[in-house]
Amino acid sequence: MNAPDESKAPSPFSPKLVLGVAIIVAGLVLTLDNLGLIEAHTIFKLWPLVLVAMGIAKIRQEGSGGGMGGWFLVLGGSFMLLFTFARGHLAEALAPMLVVAVGILIVIKALKQNRGVPPELARSEDFLQGTAIFGGFKRRVLTQAFKGGELTAIFGGYEVDLRQATLESGQARIDVFVLFGGGEIRVPEGWEIANRATAIAGALNDSTHHGPATAEARPRLVITGLILFGGTEVKS
Repeated sequence: MNAPDESKAPSPFSPKLVLGVAIIVAGLVLTLDNLGLIEAHTIFKLWPLVLVAMGIAKIRQEGSGGGMGGWFLVLGGSFMLLFTFARGHLAEALAPMLVVAVGILIVIKALKQNRGVPPELARSEDFLQGTAIFGGFKRRVLTQAFKGGELTAIFGGYEVDLRQATLESGQARIDVFVLFGGGEIRVPEGWEIANRATAIAGALNDSTHHGPATAEARPRLVITGLILFGGTEVKS
């Protein structure tokens, strides 16, 4: 019998645990209110925090790319807190950002479903994954059996360096999604770049140096995906 994998032990931080603790705390608050020590109605205004905590617990259980339920709990709780404590122009200004956040979550979920990356491949160190939302990231890939990847930039950007990597079986595919953002992919000289991405109000530019023509088959990197109001450049 194999020893249990301690690194994958289930976390005790679960939505049910959060709900149970919240009920206990509510009982204590009512007790202290009856004793005249606190005012329960003021503390109970914070009840949406329970939704936020349950959402975080659910996300931790499912992983950041898991179900949407946890994210909706977090957003729903945040939305309720906003309109409980925010007043006037502050609420009007922040409410649209919650709509943007919901849209981004739906996009991320749709990308995960459409890409259909097998779980074992997604966990591989030879597969590149990166997401930039209102930010950016840089990655240097050193694997000698690169199997491809998926890159996402929403109001953000990425820089990926593949110049020290080797393609598994001589070919790999990177799927990109760019929305109001940009990216840069650096590859070794001599790699063939096959552009299969769709760009709308954007572009995917191949600025690589292919080197002298040879009879041997060159490593081939296929780039697929969708670029909207942004761009990605491939350099060597």
